[in-house]
Amino acid sequence: MFNLVPQAIADKWTTDQSHPADNSGSVKQREDTFESGDETKAALQQRAEETLPSDLSASRLEDSDLVTATPLSHSGEENRGGSSILKIGLLIWLGGLVFLGIYYLVVTLRFRKQLRFARRINNEEVLSVLKACSEQLGIKPNIPVYEISGFQSPWIYGMLKPRIYLPEDIVVIADSRQLRHVLLHELAHYKRKDLWFNSLWTLAVWLHWFNPLVWLARQKMASDREMACDAVVLEALGERESSSYGMTLLMLSRFFSRSSSPRVNLSYFFNNKNETKRRVMMITKFKQGSYKLSATAILLILVLSAVLLTNANVDSNASQAADSKVENTVSSFQIDRLIPSSKWFHNLDRALAFSTFDFKAPDYLPEGYRLRNVDLSENFSRANKADWIELVTITFVSNFGQQDEQNFEIKASKGNGTLLEHQLLWGASYSQEPGRAPSYRQEDLTLGSMKGIMYTTTRSKYKKKPETAKSFVWQENGVTYSINYYSADLTQEELVKVVQSFALPEQVQYVDYKGEGNSFPLYDETDLQEAKHILGFPVKFPFAISDYGLKLSDSVMQQVDDQNTGFSIRPDTDALKNSYRVPYNSSIYEINDTIDYYQSKAPIVDVNKLSFMHKLGINGIEISAYADKDHIYWEPIHSDNNQLKFKTQTYYVWKQDGIYYTAFFLGVDKHQEENLKALVLAPVQ
Repeated sequence: MFNLVPQAIADKWTTDQSHPADNSGSVKQREDTFESGDETKAALQQRAEETLPSDLSASRLEDSDLVTATPLSHSGEENRGGSSILKIGLLIWLGGLVFLGIYYLVVTLRFRKQLRFARRINNEEVLSVLKACSEQLGIKPNIPVYEISGFQSPWIYGMLKPRIYLPEDIVVIADSRQLRHVLLHELAHYKRKDLWFNSLWTLAVWLHWFNPLVWLARQKMASDREMACDAVVLEALGERESSSYGMTLLMLSRFFSRSSSPRVNLSYFFNNKNETKRRVMMITKFKQGSYKLSATAILLILVLSAVLLTNANVDSNASQAADSKVENTVSSFQIDRLIPSSKWFHNLDRALAFSTFDFKAPDYLPEGYRLRNVDLSENFSRANKADWIELVTITFVSNFGQQDEQNFEIKASKGNGTLLEHQLLWGASYSQEPGRAPSYRQEDLTLGSMKGIMYTTTRSKYKKKPETAKSFVWQENGVTYSINYYSADLTQEELVKVVQSFALPEQVQYVDYKGEGNSFPLYDETDLQEAKHILGFPVKFPFAISDYGLKLSDSVMQQVDDQNTGFSIRPDTDALKNSYRVPYNSSIYEINDTIDYYQSKAPIVDVNKLSFMHKLGINGIEISAYADKDHIYWEPIHSDNNQLKFKTQTYYVWKQDGIYYTAFFLGVDKHQEENLKALVLAPVQ
């Protein structure tokens, strides 16, 4: 702070701050000149110690040969008053410190109790991937890996005896490449000694719990730490696999959203799927060697930090939004999705409208199976997209959402790469390391008249014990096809019938690919018109709301009792759900704050299960605000900036022109009424 004022003024402030002023505003002074000498200096030093604040040293007075001072008289009551204030402040600070210590102790003890249910992983495939990752990062200690239920993200824990913990769902879902990405990330935390630095930051927050800048600094450090670990992993993997690493991050965040794990000294792979945008942007722009700072750059940062003390102010989000607002219309449909090249559909016809190559689909399904989704994507891991492929994935499901749910999928691909090297075969785990023995069985096989290759391995099934996974791969007319399945979900006889039934989409007669009753995302005017037809009323469709940077990031037509999605809120009526994200560089909101905006003919939440907060009126419309204290619809979600708090979850419900609207605010605490007003006053399409 003293760098902002002249030194003379600063010195005067340090010596005069406790002196009372007269009515004119000037300081009462009585000049006394003391003769130099040890006795005089000692007396003066004692006087200084009595009158100056405890954090200012009186030693400077000893350095003068001739000391001149302006001690002023203080009443005993004034001294006692100042001392009382200091004591009260000290007690408040100690109280906060004790509270944080007790809170952290309780959370840690509960967390350790949960860890007793963790199971050490002895799967050879996982251990071989772990060993390869350790060697790649030059880590000699043997760090064990455990699987555990009830958690939503991988993490590493233990400063002296580190262990990596994987949610059992990730162990089940992830293939060897994705598992390699996760383990490399957690080992990067170990290599960077992040757990030790986390402890230092925890101590800093405890000591400075009253200072919001310290909490903010810790949050920024955690965000940059994850990006730094991503850079370490990409440096080890190579620039060619940056896209694959980004896809792993997005895939896992899709399955495990809204984490609420205890905030002890951990280093997570991710906390929430919505916070991945900044990391994905870094991954897409990654260049090998770019994360390393030169000595000159470090010196420059230190000099700037010493001079400026803080970062420069950034423009407000309002001005950012005004400068960067993109004009959009329903017909253009430019929704800013995280990965525009990755799309999913509820029926085959919509997928064909976006697909860039012709492919066949099965015209036979075993009893009980139905279409779930059709996904379009692309994949590559080598430089210059040397192994780039386009993918069509058709997923079929039986007993959706039940304990005995069964799935199998069809893949059609075209390009320079193979499904095997891109880790897209359930029955095979591919390693690019030379000399590594494959962990799967491969055999030539003819099913009916189709010649291909069958890959077989043992891997975990979602939320179940490991089973035999198989992948049958063949080629036809320049397109590679595969069927991924578990042997318990598809018999050999059924497999033969599925393979022999493949036909062009226009020739399919016996399989329903219309996906009626399933939810679907909106990509263009065709989807919007279909959604309006299902809903039976015109909809509001703002692409941006208010002047605080929130923009439309996704739009989904949710249908009742669909068989292809698992959203947290599953309404009892058809509803259009628009999601709005805050800017990744927002200075107003936390990066994971979102607004979900529902439109339907009936309420999509049961307000009787929520806690009423208050009512407000906007343009003559009465709106009721509710809180979900019992977390009926969403689990508790930690704040990005303060790990001792949770994000607010507010539901605004109103009826307008016979239509029910629900705006779910996850965070977005500031300017709520302005953002809400933009939704209320948005025109219908």
